[in-house]
Amino acid sequence: MIIDVHTHIVPESFPSYGGNNPATPWPGMASCSQPHHRAVVIDGKTFREVSHHCWHTGERLKDMAAEGVERQVLSPMPELLSYWFEVDDALRMCHHINTTIASMVNSAPEHFYGLGMVPMQDPALAAREMARLKADYGLLGIEVGTNINGRPIGDPFFEPVFAAAVEQDLAIFVHALHPAGIERVIGPPGMAALVAFPNENALAVASLICGGMLTRYPDLRIAFSHGGGGFGLVLPRMLHGWRTMGDGMFATSPLTLARQIYYDTLVYDTPALKYLIDLFGVERLLVGTDYPFVIREQHPGKRLQELELSDAQLKLMHSGNALRFLGLD
Repeated sequence: MIIDVHTHIVPESFPSYGGNNPATPWPGMASCSQPHHRAVVIDGKTFREVSHHCWHTGERLKDMAAEGVERQVLSPMPELLSYWFEVDDALRMCHHINTTIASMVNSAPEHFYGLGMVPMQDPALAAREMARLKADYGLLGIEVGTNINGRPIGDPFFEPVFAAAVEQDLAIFVHALHPAGIERVIGPPGMAALVAFPNENALAVASLICGGMLTRYPDLRIAFSHGGGGFGLVLPRMLHGWRTMGDGMFATSPLTLARQIYYDTLVYDTPALKYLIDLFGVERLLVGTDYPFVIREQHPGKRLQELELSDAQLKLMHSGNALRFLGLD
């Protein structure tokens, strides 16, 4: 059984904006030329054209069966996280997205799990909303961005959210969002996702380690998309700093803290994935594909077979680690 922890949804439609700020970049859906596709329109511009696989569970199930994926973990397309909205507007979007994901999960509960979203720009409110995720929606955690309006996820400002995750037994999946340094990326628009996102992920993992959150909440179940981005190459530098500069730099080995985190397998390269297994341990890696977007990895089980792991190790990567991350082991 393969569980894919990194898949996204976009609702088939959005409610009309009902807030008090007409300048809010509230998303909508529009028709487009491709069959079975719609355009996500934000602030009057097409953000992305998406297929009906984003909301149609029947189509998802066909692809899953063809690619040997037993279950998907559904989470919002990151641009829908709405941290730049006023809090009341963000809360409306959270309720719409969480209801959509809950409905998709309920349509085939033997094949889907769900991660929702909360208004991270107000950590106290976000923590209160997290208390509703299981009871009201049947969701197992939240997806969050690597930064919230420029503030890194490891900032102590977000401690109420991490405390609530532990208290409510919820998982947190971190996805790159509005990356730092994007103004330095040269080339076509798609280069931002290819180059800036991995660096943004590395900054976010480092912030979580250096901000002390993993020390204060050792039971926190948190995972990073795209294998943690470039963090796998940053970590040896942090370790060298810890060894040569002493406890004044890090109170705990960065490697020890890094191994409290989960990372998905979406690095598109077998040697790179082997390196992450050696660095973080086979029990910290989760299958992730970025379904249903163009950048996704198809047939994820094939790459895992190339790793020459034991049956027990493959079982961990296929499903055991994901179940532990989701609190379902």
